Amino acid sequence: MGVFYWTWRQWLSQPGRAALAVSVYAAVLALSMLFDGIRVGILDDLRSFPASLPADLIAIESGNTTFSLSPSKLPQLARSRAESVPGVLNAPPIMLLPFILESDGASTPAMLVAFDEAGGPEKLTEGRAPTTEREIALDANLAKLRGVDVGDSVTVWDYQLTVVGLSTGSTSPFTPYAFITYDRLLDLVLDSDLPFGTGEFSLVSALLIQLESGVDLTAVRTQLEAAMPDADLFTPGELGDADSDFGNRLLGPVLFLISGIAWLIALLTMAMLRYADVQSSLRQFGIHKAIGAGPSWLAQTLTVGGLWICLPAFPLALVLAEMFAWVTAEWNPLYGARILEVEVIVRGAIVALLAATAGGLLSLRRLTRLEPVIVFQR
Repeated sequence: MGVFYWTWRQWLSQPGRAALAVSVYAAVLALSMLFDGIRVGILDDLRSFPASLPADLIAIESGNTTFSLSPSKLPQLARSRAESVPGVLNAPPIMLLPFILESDGASTPAMLVAFDEAGGPEKLTEGRAPTTEREIALDANLAKLRGVDVGDSVTVWDYQLTVVGLSTGSTSPFTPYAFITYDRLLDLVLDSDLPFGTGEFSLVSALLIQLESGVDLTAVRTQLEAAMPDADLFTPGELGDADSDFGNRLLGPVLFLISGIAWLIALLTMAMLRYADVQSSLRQFGIHKAIGAGPSWLAQTLTVGGLWICLPAFPLALVLAEMFAWVTAEWNPLYGARILEVEVIVRGAIVALLAATAGGLLSLRRLTRLEPVIVFQR
C-alpha cells in the first residue's frame, strides 16, 4: 500500500505535470490505435461485400482465390450447368469489371458489379437500386469521396449514368463497388470500345448459387464441382475471408510495421515522461534510499507511477483515436478505422500497460546508482 500511496501523492503534488504526461501519453496511444484500427478496417471492408452476397455457394473461375481483387471469368453456359445439379434452386450470375469512375474531373478506381436477379446493392443508405435505365448505384463512401449525391451524373467508359442509390457494406480501399443491371451493362459494352470480342466471350464472373431448402450443402457442393470443373466453389464467408487474407498478405506487413513503430514511440514516450518525473523527485527518492529503500521498492514505485499515468490516459486515448479516425474518414472515406473493435481495444490496452511498465523501469538504473549523500548536498 505504501508504494501506491506515495506515488499517488507524488502524482497529485504536481497536477500540471501529471495532466501533461497523461495528455502526451494518450496522444501517442491514440496514434498507435488509429493505425491498428485502419488495418482492421481495411480487412473488414474487404471481407464485407463478398461475405454478404445472397447465396449458399458462389462459383468463380478455377484457380481464382479472391472475389474482387482479381475478377474471374466463367463460361456463358456455367449457369445452366449449375442449375442442372439436383438441389440447386437458382444460380443467377453477376459480372465484375474494374473501371475508372469519373465525376467533375476527378477519377477513382472502382469495381462495377452487373447484376440481374441477385447481387445488387442490398443495403441502401439513400435512394434505390438501379433499373434497366441509364442508372447506377454507388458505394456511399465512394460517393462521399467524390462529392456525388443521388441525382448526379457520373461517367463510366464515356457513358453517362445517373446515380439513383448509395449503398453501405460495399466499401473497399482498393476498388469500392458500383452497381448496374445486366441490361445496362450490355448497352454500355456495345457503346464502348472495350475488347470483349477477344478470346472467349463471357459476361459471367460468378454464380450466386441458391440451394433448395433442406438439402445437404456438402453433397450438392460435391456434385457442382463435378458438373463445373472450370469453377471453384466457396461459401460467402469463405470468399470474404479469402479477400481479407489476400489484403492482409498485401498490406499486413506494412501496417504492422507502422503500428510497431507507433508502439515503440509509446514506450519511448513513457520512458521520457518517467525519467523527467524521476529527475524532479530525486530528493524524495534519495530520502527513501537513505532509510533503506532497495531496488525492489524502486522498481515497484516506477511501475506504479507509470500505471497512474496509463489508467487515465487510456480512455482519453480512445476518445482521441476516434477523433483521429473521423478526421481520416473525412479526408478519405474509403479508409474507415475500427477503433472500437474488441481486438483493437485489447491490443491498445496491452500496449499501454507494457509501455507504461517497461518505460518506467528504464529509469531504474538511474535510481539504483543514486547516492543519497550527493542528493542532500545539492
